[in-house]
Amino acid sequence: MPIFVKIAPDLEQAQVDAIAAALTRHKMDGVVATNTTISREAVKGLPHCEEAGGLSGSPVLQASNRVIRELRGALGRDFPIVGVGGIMSAEDAVSKIEAGADVVQLYTGLIYRGPDLVSEAARAIKALRAPRDAQKA
Repeated sequence: MPIFVKIAPDLEQAQVDAIAAALTRHKMDGVVATNTTISREAVKGLPHCEEAGGLSGSPVLQASNRVIRELRGALGRDFPIVGVGGIMSAEDAVSKIEAGADVVQLYTGLIYRGPDLVSEAARAIKALRAPRDAQKA
């Protein structure tokens, strides 16, 4: 049974490198990048910005993409990465793939946008991959 480890977006490069080393050392099957953030920087000044707990949605996108890029660099091309966090549009889903994710997981965007987000994201990712697939043929 495959095991994927889910990690936070609130990591520094050295922490990402240490996690990548642990993932390979312990022969994990993949990584889910990322979970919610505890940072409130992206919502500073907004109502409820001081509430405790994990923050999801748009405020996570950039930090999540940075962690995905760092993981891809540390893990190489063949280690599975699931891109999660802040996907509120098809463009956000594509940004996960461009950062180095193999697949994406939708959650908060699905709650707020509904099932249209699924088909929009799928079409955008398919369009992104079409030129790559044509080159392989």
